[in-house]
Amino acid sequence: MPIARVLVVEDEPHIAKLLCQFLNGEGYEATAVASGELALAHARASAPDVIILDLMLPGMDGIDTCLALRQFYVKPVLMLTAHEGEMQEVIALNAGVDDFMQKPIRPHILKARLQALLRRHTPAPSTLTVGGLRIERDCRRVSCDGQPVALSDAEFELLWALASRAGEVVSRDDLFQRLRSKDYDGLDRSIDMRVSKLRKKLAAHTDRELIRTLRQLGYVFIAG
Repeated sequence: MPIARVLVVEDEPHIAKLLCQFLNGEGYEATAVASGELALAHARASAPDVIILDLMLPGMDGIDTCLALRQFYVKPVLMLTAHEGEMQEVIALNAGVDDFMQKPIRPHILKARLQALLRRHTPAPSTLTVGGLRIERDCRRVSCDGQPVALSDAEFELLWALASRAGEVVSRDDLFQRLRSKDYDGLDRSIDMRVSKLRKKLAAHTDRELIRTLRQLGYVFIAG
């Protein structure tokens, strides 16, 4: 079963092909169309989970397409732009765009942004019970085998980000996007330091390995 169904709206065939190949290889089900009119028809017929929409389209451009989509489509729209422009982004946000990416596309950043969009639009459980921990998001409370674990807000958010995807590798790119709303530059070690502090606090309550580092890949929360 695919992670999510993605509609790519891109009139340049080679870009559309590369995007679909990458997304399909990452576990998504990606389909491409080359115009705003076709995007509207496809969205009505199949209701994709997320739409990647190029700004510069022939005929109906990305802004007009998004305005028309928002008459019936409530799921996330990620817009691709060739140039930075504050006014352009304001217009697009007012049209209903959820996020932007500037070309040329960096695949790992695209993946992280899609994951973030899908998380924001997917109802999440308010309590997780995993790896001997009980994590209650609404009251920001953590307990291990019934004993309270004192965490800072930043540590709680990191724990939730990892535990909510228990068994999956969570990359530094993903964590930087989710926790700091910026791209990972390959040098910043702030997330690594936060993971180290979180490990120490959890280790005071259990001898189980809960957070494992995978070299050059990221982190994985061990569920069992």
